[in-house]
Amino acid sequence: MRLKNYLLYLFVSILQMGWSNDTDLQNIDCGILENHELLSTDIEALSSEECFKIGVCAYKNQNYSEAYAFLLSAHLKGYDKSASFQKFFAASKLAVDSINELARKNTYLKNQIQATHHLLGSSATLIENQAQPGDYQSSTQQDLLNYLFLVFAISGIFLAAKLLKNHKNVNTHNIFLAIFLFGVSIMLLELSVYWIQDFNYTPKEFFYHIHFFLWAPSLYLYIRKKLNITSNGSTLKITKHYGVFVFFCLLLLIHINITDGLNSPLSPSNNVAFIIQNAYLKFIHSTLYLIMLFRLYKEHRNSLNFSNKKWFVLAISFLAAIILIVLSRALFAEIPSFNYISKYIGAILLSLFIGVCAIMLFIQPEILTKTEALKPKPKVKYKNSGLTEDMIETLREQLLKLIENEKVYLDNTITLEKLAKSLNTDRYSLSQVINQEFGKNFYEFINDFRVQEAINIIEKNDYQIDLITDLIYESGFNNKVSFYKAFKKRKGMTPSQYIKEQKSEIIVNG
Repeated sequence: MRLKNYLLYLFVSILQMGWSNDTDLQNIDCGILENHELLSTDIEALSSEECFKIGVCAYKNQNYSEAYAFLLSAHLKGYDKSASFQKFFAASKLAVDSINELARKNTYLKNQIQATHHLLGSSATLIENQAQPGDYQSSTQQDLLNYLFLVFAISGIFLAAKLLKNHKNVNTHNIFLAIFLFGVSIMLLELSVYWIQDFNYTPKEFFYHIHFFLWAPSLYLYIRKKLNITSNGSTLKITKHYGVFVFFCLLLLIHINITDGLNSPLSPSNNVAFIIQNAYLKFIHSTLYLIMLFRLYKEHRNSLNFSNKKWFVLAISFLAAIILIVLSRALFAEIPSFNYISKYIGAILLSLFIGVCAIMLFIQPEILTKTEALKPKPKVKYKNSGLTEDMIETLREQLLKLIENEKVYLDNTITLEKLAKSLNTDRYSLSQVINQEFGKNFYEFINDFRVQEAINIIEKNDYQIDLITDLIYESGFNNKVSFYKAFKKRKGMTPSQYIKEQKSEIIVNG
């Protein structure tokens, strides 16, 4: 324990070294606060340095509202030359916000008590002093919304656990999705519990302040793994992605366990809190991952199917919206009401995202849980082709439709030229579509359908095929050698062996 305290003291000393020689603090004489007329002086008549000194003294005397007013005035007048000013300014604002939040909770509790007295038939004095009906209705609606946030948060944690339990062994990308969803849900849970008066949750530091360093890496790794993009040393790379989050977890533990000098903005606890709560750090970190996600999506969007493309756009848009809120909180930190409003907007976004994930997991779970089957990329030999992506897609659909409706593969004289003529195109364009979209040449493509036709005939006749020769021509082949070769390549056995094996399975299964 002594070793732990010594290391902690050493860390604290290092944090304080940068402030010990600040001349701004050494020259401040807080005896000026004994002259009460000075505090009532018009702020506009004071210089920026005078506002700074009075603000520091007011803060040391725990007059946080006055301290914030004078320090804000000093800031507006251009006094921001020292790091100590930034610390006092941030600490006084945090104190004012805490006081306002506590006052809001006390007002709510008072209104609730007065309303209860009214329902129980209290005296006219209590009825006369109770909150107005509109205020009570507003607080009730707000509490209902907070409980709704709580329901979404618990649902998100349940979904993350279900995702991790049911799909972690299928594909590893589901682990990262579960981490992302769990982080979102925990943040919403902490906010809702803090807002709901019944819980009386007032932590020294909110855990959600470090969640931003968990979300972006998890979403990036999830999409990367879902696209089957792998690289050497993947375990080491994953550790690097979560390194910043681990570092901030350690800072959070240090901050929670430091109890010295809480009223001083230069205390180690406030130094660590300043880092943890810094919105600009969250914005920079998350924006870097947003850029990488956008580049990843842009590179592979043409290979994604429609459903996965929409899901990726939704997930990336959600992260972008959260980053925008973080940036807004950094830019408008001096507006006390914006702190409360921005958190509520964020809670609504978190709830909507959890709701969408819940719907998708129960209706189309494969969109979230299955690895994306990327379409083959165009080969280099077609880089100068005149076919556009839309033309290729149209020709591909026409080819499959012709195959399905007219079964042209049953014609044992079919050629690439004849098939191209049926589609009103040239052989080179058709060859490109078959090679590029199916990864096969013309005859391999046709033989796939012929072998499947042969299997359909076998199944239709209950595996009672006496003459394999009849099967050859009925499925579109024109000789025994090509039929056996194509069948064995796709099924791993000859047609006779396949029929025999299927008969055995029927007997065994009864």
